[in-house]
Amino acid sequence: SFSASPSANPEGARKREGMNHDSVIRRLAIRALLIFGALGMLSGIASASTGGLSPASPSPAPAKGAFPIRGAVTWGDGLGAGRGHQGQDLLAKCTRPVVAAQTGRVRLVDYQADGAGNYAVIRGTSSKFDYVYMHMLRTPAIRAGQLVKAGQRIGLVGSTGRSTACHLHFEMWTRPGWYRGGSVSNPTPYLRKWGSAR
Repeated sequence: SFSASPSANPEGARKREGMNHDSVIRRLAIRALLIFGALGMLSGIASASTGGLSPASPSPAPAKGAFPIRGAVTWGDGLGAGRGHQGQDLLAKCTRPVVAAQTGRVRLVDYQADGAGNYAVIRGTSSKFDYVYMHMLRTPAIRAGQLVKAGQRIGLVGSTGRSTACHLHFEMWTRPGWYRGGSVSNPTPYLRKWGSAR
């Protein structure tokens, strides 16, 4: 069951050690969205395209895009997945090329040992979303401030950080962006659209 109080959940309190207040608030807000989204699905209110798990986005939907992995993929966990999962996992062989889903400017390239591994955040220039690519094999072959085109190679599928298999964890966030006050958006409908165009 969900507990909003770290003191009521000692394991959760240990996991939150070292997290700042804003990070905890963001995670709680996302969990609340997931819970209310699931309730909406049960009552028939939620949108079929998003499963009720994604907040409405004021940003225009990306029209054209590139599926972010070149080659065969298996669909893994999506948004929520019973654990606050904030994106879509795409399982593929390690070393498969990862490409930019949309044209945009690179916001961040970094490494997180206990989470995302090698990752990159790209702000879409026309879609108003931040696109996040995690667990790549090596440091992405791009740098902050660089303009990348949809379909341009940015890295390779890997299993770095907190990962147990070769895959790309892909997220989309509304403005003002990824961990800057934006909201997580369900990437699965966009990925399916881009995948059908391959």
